[in-house]
Amino acid sequence: MDDLKGYRTKFGTAGQWSWLSLCALLPISGSLVPIPLALSVILLLVSGFGRFPRMDLPSLWPQLALYALHLLGMLWTADTGFGLFDLQIKLGLVLLPLVATVVTKAFPDMLRRTMLAFTAGILIAIVLSLWKASVCFGEKGWKECWTQSYLSYDLHPSYAAWYLCWAVVYWGHQYIHDRSTERRLKRAITVVVPILLVFIVMLASKSGLVSLMVTVVFLVGLAARRLQGRVRSMVVLGSVAAVLIAGSIAWPVLKVRVGAALTAVELARAGDPAIYASSEGNEERLVAWGCSIDLLNQHPFGSGTGDIKNDLVTCYEAKGAAAAAERRLNSHDQFLQGGVALGWPGLILSLLVAIIPLVIGLHRRDGLMALFALLFALNAAVESVLEVQAGVVFFAVFIGLLAAQRTGPPE
Repeated sequence: MDDLKGYRTKFGTAGQWSWLSLCALLPISGSLVPIPLALSVILLLVSGFGRFPRMDLPSLWPQLALYALHLLGMLWTADTGFGLFDLQIKLGLVLLPLVATVVTKAFPDMLRRTMLAFTAGILIAIVLSLWKASVCFGEKGWKECWTQSYLSYDLHPSYAAWYLCWAVVYWGHQYIHDRSTERRLKRAITVVVPILLVFIVMLASKSGLVSLMVTVVFLVGLAARRLQGRVRSMVVLGSVAAVLIAGSIAWPVLKVRVGAALTAVELARAGDPAIYASSEGNEERLVAWGCSIDLLNQHPFGSGTGDIKNDLVTCYEAKGAAAAAERRLNSHDQFLQGGVALGWPGLILSLLVAIIPLVIGLHRRDGLMALFALLFALNAAVESVLEVQAGVVFFAVFIGLLAAQRTGPPE
């Protein structure tokens, strides 16, 4: 019996380090994620075998149900190859929250440890991004090298900004709300958070900027309630100043990007066929949304788990959107993506994946869970974030950890 307990402890310790490695590598490059992801899942599930802790099902049931619906959607799927690939990508929605529950039982402060590893990975990614931008600027002399995909080392800028906003929310919350935070860590937060704020603006992701505004409003409101005197003024003014300074520097690029988005919306409202011939991101996103809505209306129970891409491409070709068809664009909206694949049940469950944790976070006065769910909703509204590893792993890891914090102390 003691030998079995010893093996479980060893598996748990090895699994913890694999988990932290996964979270540190996630912001750097997706190609580095599969091995620590597989190791952490296997080792931690083995360490918890036979004594799995209770999961916070009220927070997690929508994503479990969504995965079950994707399994069911294979029944009316012709392209089983893509369907199986999609199920593999989304399997993290089921396994990672379970693993998060196991590792939190063994290490009650795992959310904090994970955020330390995750933030270290973000800082490494920022250094690599600046190096990438400097090489670009040295070769081409473009100011655009310091923004968007030219800047972001490996991740899509929207995902990178999403990650950074969550890190700002967590560490800002720790600084303001948790009085037990060590002084040394608080000093580090005052250095790291402004760097993250500036880099979010430099990425110039539109969804990232909206998420940043929500993040700053949340932290300023929290500071106004929790802090007193000069400390409160320093936090509020420092946050606003960092965003304004970065915004003033990046304004030329931001102005062009926002203007292009507004132009695309006007073309769509006017029914201008030029929108289908465009290869610009804003126009392509609107075309993807339009086709997704058309397909949802045509197939109330969806195209099937594996046939969604084929049906979207057929719609793009019918509308003359050659660039979107060639790139085989997804819906660029996770809620619509769920609807196209699995009909109205898929759309509703996709919405509930965001809404249920948000409502529970507000009900429990859990600011971190509520803000994480809100940031997910903002990004899912403009990207199909649960169709790629970068979105599934990030969402499942942290919603799992946040839910595990609510199941009580370890036995």
